[in-house]
Amino acid sequence: MQNVATQALESTLTRIEHQSNFHHPLKANYHPPEEGEDSSMPYLEGAVVVIDNASGGIRALVGGRDYSQSKFNRALPPANRQIGSSFKPFVYTLAFTNGLLPGAAINDGPIQPGEIEGAGNWAPGNSDGTYGGIQPASYGLIHSRNTMSVRIGQFAGLDQVQKIATTLNLNDKAPHGPAIYIGSFETNLKDLTSAYSAFPNVGVRKQSYIIERIDDQNHQPIYRAAHLSVPALDPSAAWMTSQLMEEVLTHGTAASARSLGFKLPAGGKTGTTNDYKDAWFIGYTSALTCGVWVGFDQPTTIIPRGYGAALALPVWVQVMNKSATRYPATALEPTMPMARVTVCATSNALATTGCQMSGTAYEIVLPADKVPTQTCPVHGGEPTEFAQRIESIPKAIPKLFQSFRKFFGGK
Repeated sequence: MQNVATQALESTLTRIEHQSNFHHPLKANYHPPEEGEDSSMPYLEGAVVVIDNASGGIRALVGGRDYSQSKFNRALPPANRQIGSSFKPFVYTLAFTNGLLPGAAINDGPIQPGEIEGAGNWAPGNSDGTYGGIQPASYGLIHSRNTMSVRIGQFAGLDQVQKIATTLNLNDKAPHGPAIYIGSFETNLKDLTSAYSAFPNVGVRKQSYIIERIDDQNHQPIYRAAHLSVPALDPSAAWMTSQLMEEVLTHGTAASARSLGFKLPAGGKTGTTNDYKDAWFIGYTSALTCGVWVGFDQPTTIIPRGYGAALALPVWVQVMNKSATRYPATALEPTMPMARVTVCATSNALATTGCQMSGTAYEIVLPADKVPTQTCPVHGGEPTEFAQRIESIPKAIPKLFQSFRKFFGGK
């Protein structure tokens, strides 16, 4: 797996270097100084980390393209870089923990001055420069919409979001401001990949490690990995977010994974920072979590519109496809009781006949502990049949949400 990760990174970065819109020094043309080594490489760099979900063991770690030219490890601290949109899944998980539902109606329009608490006139735009109208909350994560994610961050709560960055060992000094909702802080690839392993592990973060055991000359262990596990995310909310990250790979920002030949059940999220200086993709199957970072040692725009899906995802696809023979990927199944219910997109409460009349009622499959207990206070009317009779359903469940597409104008 170490060889696979090394080869996948090198072949992908070499291909990027030969694109017509790449205007930087090539690795093939680099000549090291006669004495010592450069403190940073002038050519495109990257890093890969692969973690075994069951144990937290690091199965592959690539810190750069050529150890003989640069011994700096870009996968570990202090190689911290801004993580951008790859932080959004944790924000959505906290919002789901606080009662937001994936079908909640959220505005994708421009943020208005004063709208976001503590933001002043800060108003981040969407990366593609476009804005939609009202969309389901899920759309904001699947398509990485900044405006929706900031509004959902309000629902998650600034204190809670800052706290989760510390709990997950991403950054204990993340800025206490709404820019944190869209990942405006730095961490390293190893810790970010380790944090993502909480999704396939139903909210539990396992401490990542490289060395399992050290024996003395008599084969007696003098060191063992601690195998620490920390409950980091609400299990049901983590499952809800994980379902959306599966959709990222089918029709979201990483949908190109399918055309690259990736067909396994998996979830993940792209990350792209301002001016396209850092490209990330962090994703997981049931067995492995893999993180990829691509960028320059001295941050600069890699290529115009160089998104994580274009630059980091191809490395991830190669690593995960080739690792599947040793670490088979099974369907990502819920571990908690699930229920089918009809709720209101406006109030996040159980739908009434009034919600059905207004077109805001939709059916959804939720973890049983995330089913609302209140009926909609907005639209009036009587509780619907589904709101009164929540059905337990078997493990082979449909996707998290199916029928709010009518309300939001989808198919």
